[in-house]
Amino acid sequence: MKIFLDILLYLWQLPQNILGIILLLIYCPKKYIIFRTSMVWYSDKFPGGISLGKYIIVNEKYWEDNGDTELHEYGHSIQSMWLGPLYLFVIGIPSILWAAWWNEGRGVSYYKFYTEALADKLGGVER
Repeated sequence: MKIFLDILLYLWQLPQNILGIILLLIYCPKKYIIFRTSMVWYSDKFPGGISLGKYIIVNEKYWEDNGDTELHEYGHSIQSMWLGPLYLFVIGIPSILWAAWWNEGRGVSYYKFYTEALADKLGGVER
């Protein structure tokens, strides 16, 4: 029964899972950990962090941090589980646009944007 539910969840998030696999092929991470229901891949080539379905890719600099990055990205994974194919439109694209627009000089925390604040909350990150 669990395998059946895992397959359904994977299919529910299929667009994100496909993009996650594509990014894994592009960024060729060398190490990973199993983190709750996701796999966190570490790549020195990836600039930050991204969560796409079952796949989380973060820069290697987060390998030995306090775990907030993994928890935050796991929060995005929960959003993906909830929204399925809508995740990319409701969370993914706005999050990427926010990351591209945001900088520290604007005086607003990166984690105040709705996609990021909810990911922190779901992942259990307190800032």
